[in-house]
Amino acid sequence: MAEYCDRCDLPLDQCVHGRPAPVVVPKAAPPKKPAAPRKAKPAQPPVETRRVPTARRTSTTAYRQVILEVLRDMGGRGQADEILAEVERRLGSRLRDGDYEVVQGEARWRRAARFERKDMVEAGLLEPVIERGVWQLTPAGLSEG
Repeated sequence: MAEYCDRCDLPLDQCVHGRPAPVVVPKAAPPKKPAAPRKAKPAQPPVETRRVPTARRTSTTAYRQVILEVLRDMGGRGQADEILAEVERRLGSRLRDGDYEVVQGEARWRRAARFERKDMVEAGLLEPVIERGVWQLTPAGLSEG
């Protein structure tokens, strides 16, 4: 005679309470093949698709002397747009094709000149922002040769 479960009144062979949990035997993973040793690649600088090679653009440090000369000719102070227009006029023949490419809505050379202005502020040659769009030489910038 079959035994019955005290909880559900089903035969123990059909009852979930009387059956032991099924034993699951994990499948053995197939053995891994040893990987072939990799050949070392020669070290190469990372490829930067958005950068223009230096040969196609003017170095930012080339703007420093011209910015100083333009500001001295303007009396030591001037509007950024007027200064940049004069910088472009004076550097015209030295600016390269890559300098005229548009980066974030502005010609690359103008952006480079603005970054050089920031470096000049840090070097103590230009005053930090006095008025928006105004660049002004410091006493050190006036005497810089």
